[in-house]
Amino acid sequence: MKHKQYESWILDEAPLSEQQQLELNEHLEICTNCRVLNSSWTASKKLILQSTYQITAPGFASRWQKTVIKNERLEKIRRYRLNLFGLILLAFFSSVIYLLVSGSFMQMFANGFTTISKMAINFTIGLSSLGYWLSRLPIAVPITAGFIFFGLINAFVMVGIFFLWNLKQRKLQTNEIHLD
Repeated sequence: MKHKQYESWILDEAPLSEQQQLELNEHLEICTNCRVLNSSWTASKKLILQSTYQITAPGFASRWQKTVIKNERLEKIRRYRLNLFGLILLAFFSSVIYLLVSGSFMQMFANGFTTISKMAINFTIGLSSLGYWLSRLPIAVPITAGFIFFGLINAFVMVGIFFLWNLKQRKLQTNEIHLD
């Protein structure tokens, strides 16, 4: 049985000839699917016609457009960041693969280890030289320098603590202002 023709007659609501209407009625008596479709469509039309028109709040359209524009911009930024991150990852992995394949990775590793070793040796030599020159000075000079250094550190710590305390007090005051 062909249902497509009868379904289109039910849903299109085109004016039917007497012959077509008779055919549709005969089919509706036989076919339960089309009968359910006809009754559902009739009930839906009735509900649609009975519904009331809702008026939107003032400025709804402009707020909606701003939201859409904002979401589009955020999506564009997100895509840009993802593409940039992907390119950076691609470049990183390409360079790692190149270094591994070419054998220059081990050379770079060895050069890095050598540089770190030289820096540690030079630092030790510098401390040794500093110790040598400090031992040549009278005892009052290193003690005085130590007190000055210790005093400067204490001064910086106190300024930092005061700054953080003051910042906390300002936050409390602004929160109190907002609550009033």
